[in-house]
Amino acid sequence: MSDRWTRPVVAAAGEVHLALGPGLPETVYKLALAEELRSRRVPFARNLAVPIRYRGLVLDAGLQLDLVVGGELIVDVHSVERLSDWHKAQLLTHMRFSGCARGLLINFNIAVLRRGIWRARLPRPG
Repeated sequence: MSDRWTRPVVAAAGEVHLALGPGLPETVYKLALAEELRSRRVPFARNLAVPIRYRGLVLDAGLQLDLVVGGELIVDVHSVERLSDWHKAQLLTHMRFSGCARGLLINFNIAVLRRGIWRARLPRPG
């Protein structure tokens, strides 16, 4: 699986951060990033529901993914003081249940955006 979507997403996030700066609610950044991706013709899905399967059952409490880009890359958008281990674990869980091997955490509530980006990659099976 290629990593072809990370660079365009980071570039689009940079444009959003440049225009809006830090300190706004996550919802604003999610909408702005979606619009920026749309304008760049980057394929994505917003608020994608992923079921959780346990012992053959599909549990009602499914996952809600902020953005899935190109069907391959999960993007979790935050506006927090700092990204924590909990945010990273949540992204890895989203990746595992969705089948996406790559993920990005983007924290817009930071002065220099590149310091608010965390990349994740699940090991290939086998």
